[in-house]
Amino acid sequence: MVIGALLCTINQLPLESRNVYTEKEADRKLPKGVSLMKVLIVHFRSAPAGGLQKQRVNVDSLDSAGTDGVSLEIAKRQASLERMGHQVAICSAYDWADFPIPALEFDSEEVMLMMRNLFGPGLVDFASEAELKRAFDIFLLQLKQELGKVITDFKPDILFFHNMLSLPVHPVATVALTDLLRETELPCAAIHHDILSEGAYKFTPTCDFAKSILEGYFPPVLPNLRHWTINSRNQMALKNKGIQAEVIHDTMDFNQKLGTAEQARIRANLRGKYGIKSNDIVLFVGARIVPNKQTELAGHLTEVLQRLRQEIVGKRLYTGEVFSDLNRVVLVLAGRPERAFIDYQKKVFGLFDTLKIVWKYTGGDVRPYRSEDEGLYALYPDFYAMADFVLYPTGWEGFGNQLLEAFASGLPVAVFEYPVFKEDIAPKGVQVVSLGDTLLPERDYIGLVQIPVEVLTRAAREIMAILTCPEKLPGITDHNIMVGKRCFSFDVLRAHLGEALTWARLIKGRKVDEVQQNQDS
Repeated sequence: MVIGALLCTINQLPLESRNVYTEKEADRKLPKGVSLMKVLIVHFRSAPAGGLQKQRVNVDSLDSAGTDGVSLEIAKRQASLERMGHQVAICSAYDWADFPIPALEFDSEEVMLMMRNLFGPGLVDFASEAELKRAFDIFLLQLKQELGKVITDFKPDILFFHNMLSLPVHPVATVALTDLLRETELPCAAIHHDILSEGAYKFTPTCDFAKSILEGYFPPVLPNLRHWTINSRNQMALKNKGIQAEVIHDTMDFNQKLGTAEQARIRANLRGKYGIKSNDIVLFVGARIVPNKQTELAGHLTEVLQRLRQEIVGKRLYTGEVFSDLNRVVLVLAGRPERAFIDYQKKVFGLFDTLKIVWKYTGGDVRPYRSEDEGLYALYPDFYAMADFVLYPTGWEGFGNQLLEAFASGLPVAVFEYPVFKEDIAPKGVQVVSLGDTLLPERDYIGLVQIPVEVLTRAAREIMAILTCPEKLPGITDHNIMVGKRCFSFDVLRAHLGEALTWARLIKGRKVDEVQQNQDS
């Protein structure tokens, strides 16, 4: 019965992916001796291409809508590769992708069915392991057909898979892509943003079939597959599995930012829209509202700042305006929610009301593009324009996209020192206000995390000192931009991409030579 329902649902999906990709690269000028490469980037989700920014797109109110870190990194790779003169297409679940395949969405009933029976409490929807495997194979065959057609139609020279071979959030997609890599022998760079050994991810197999998937595919080892990861902790964990991976951190374009007039206009528009005065202090959280981001800590820090605000009443802020007794400390949250964690969001918002802080949720107006006529704005750089200080209280990150966005926006940041920050980012020399690295052993009465009040108080006073010292703030932000340009810029990304394309040419060249040798013999 379950297999029949699954087959019926899958058969409603389009067998052929809609190819809305247009040839627009004919006039690209590549360096002499460098051939144009066709690059296919595959992920569960993606941000819309620049050309779609003026169009209305359908967005589910309870998903990241292309604003998650992986989708943003994909957009950066696409932009960089196109600027290098290459032809890029995106394949994802979203209808704005060049090759949309709805079955790639991991937050769907079909995928949830697989997940709870493979890595959940047990075989709750199937009578046996054999029945589970039959249902898995039905889904696998359909998805392989759709992905295979994309490869046949686009004829890529190299594939980039983002986070699809490292975490079993959609195991059918992982197996389908791995099988296609074996069959086509196409060069592929797999970027592992998150991996199984990370503390935030636990998957316990329910049966031998589930165990074989975990052990054989996360990640797979193939001669035409190279592995990248975004932090040194992941690199070590992969090495322990016998997999050599290169570290390629998240990146930002530190040379591109809003002009002064545009930044001031968007700042005024957004503050006006949400009832925030020009000389109110805006603490900004751009990360999604999910448990590992520890958004509740932003509320506790805002509450302490609110209690201490009298210490800066009458003082001139870094903007030149005076913070008066009528002004407020306002917490703005622009991160989009996730369906799976809507209960967490309700808890956090309830805590903010209990703390009696002033807070605004703007995530419903966030898109990966700007459409001012509709009242919609991009998370970066638009919403950062309304901020005075960025809060990054996350407890676990593969790297930290919103942290780089804050640096690139020229804003100071308060950071909970999560492991990858301490290991890969802090050693580069960035300057932040620290929220420490230790939670209190007990959670609060609704199960949310806490940090010591003395840590919050020290951080709050540091924030007030920075915001009321015109010389101090630009010294910090200029320094962080300098570090960002040196360590996390698009120049660093382009160097990695160029090396990957050279490797892909060598792989394809060896394959051509083998075919020629077989024909001659």
